Amino acid sequence: MVNEMPNINLDALIPREDFEVIEGNTRASSFNQNISVKDLEIDDFFYAGLRKPDFQRETSDWSDDQLCEFIQSFIDGDLIPAVILWNSGHYNFVIDGAHRLGALIAWINDDYGDGSISQKFFNNEIDDEQRDIANKTREKIKNTVGSYNDYKRVIRDNNRESSMLGKALSLGRTSIQLQWVTGGAEKAEQSFFKINQKASKINDTEIELLMSRRKAFAIASRAIIRAGTGHQYWSKFNISIMNEIEKIAKEIHSLIFLPKVTGPVRNLNLPLVKKHNSPQTNSFIFDLVKKCNNIPNNTKKISDDPDGSTTINYLKKVLKFLRRINSNHASSLGLHPLVYFYNSRGNHIYSAILAWVDLLSKVESSTKSLEAFLSIRNSFEDFLIRYKYFISNTNAKYGSGMKSHQHILKIKSLIINALKKKESEKEIVELILSEYSFLVKSDKSNITAIKFSNDVKLIR
Repeated sequence: MVNEMPNINLDALIPREDFEVIEGNTRASSFNQNISVKDLEIDDFFYAGLRKPDFQRETSDWSDDQLCEFIQSFIDGDLIPAVILWNSGHYNFVIDGAHRLGALIAWINDDYGDGSISQKFFNNEIDDEQRDIANKTREKIKNTVGSYNDYKRVIRDNNRESSMLGKALSLGRTSIQLQWVTGGAEKAEQSFFKINQKASKINDTEIELLMSRRKAFAIASRAIIRAGTGHQYWSKFNISIMNEIEKIAKEIHSLIFLPKVTGPVRNLNLPLVKKHNSPQTNSFIFDLVKKCNNIPNNTKKISDDPDGSTTINYLKKVLKFLRRINSNHASSLGLHPLVYFYNSRGNHIYSAILAWVDLLSKVESSTKSLEAFLSIRNSFEDFLIRYKYFISNTNAKYGSGMKSHQHILKIKSLIINALKKKESEKEIVELILSEYSFLVKSDKSNITAIKFSNDVKLIR
């Protein structure tokens, strides 16, 4: 896993709304065919009525470079694909083009995920990671494209010597073309999925989250991802249920992502996951919720959650698991992330965490089983540290998350069962290699694990 800078979070800049609001009788022919920069200023009438469907995925796929390049293209008058909208009642919903509009709104209102619009959306709880990328983007805009206020200042001062004056004047006639979807909510929703599955990198998890947006496992996943802040997918529940969802989701988020760590591992105070604003992180949360609650792969027959009670139950099961594996809770086994869930390079492995949902059930199937595990725990941890590459190479072979979770579960189960039988390290290694021929007895990356092993001794 490469430690990359996360993408910019533009999710707050276009609010979400229920797609099925009361529809008006306005004809598409009477709508704006273009939008200008003035239309996207925070106090403009058009911007005030702009919405995303409540099932729209998070607007966070663009890097700072992509945003800067897009703004530069807009200022230069390059051809930009039309944004597709659908009108319902007072609102204009973005069917396609949320990132393009979001980028312009960010530039125009100086909000790259940390401004006044975002602060309100996230209840003033914006994490350091999001602030860092916002500041980096703002600085990059300032040093390359120039801020929106810089262009307005050139016009206001009538600075004829400024190289920005010509481009500033051209912004008055530069616009983005609009196309309008006609028909009802069902047709607009069909258009959304058809366009987005073809035109952008929308993965299977995102599709399922969107299609299952009113089901408990999807609501729980959304709540955890944003620590109970952002758009309230649970807003139709009563206030006490809403508060409970947000409270549990915030604790779960903390148990997964705190303390905040970036770069290489320098001490033993580590989170389960080094949080990144990425589809991989969202997929992991989604998989974790489903795994902890025994949700089947095919979720089409699962009913919507009418009152939020199922969502709370799902969240409680995730919380119970996380408290059990590594927390300050009285029930915690204290499975240190560095030993159990990280590779020798100090990066988390999603599938190793998911495997423990099943492994914990086996370990705790009886008092005798738990006692047996505790009796061999030191030997188990020593083996995990020495042969970390077994897990990381298996993860690399089959893929992250649920793709390799069964294989990692099998390997760890083999180790535990063999240790219970008092088999030697050599015998256990041979057993694993007989099951997974692509693994080898030694690995070059294990050189890194020597220091890693010495550091971990401090945990005990």
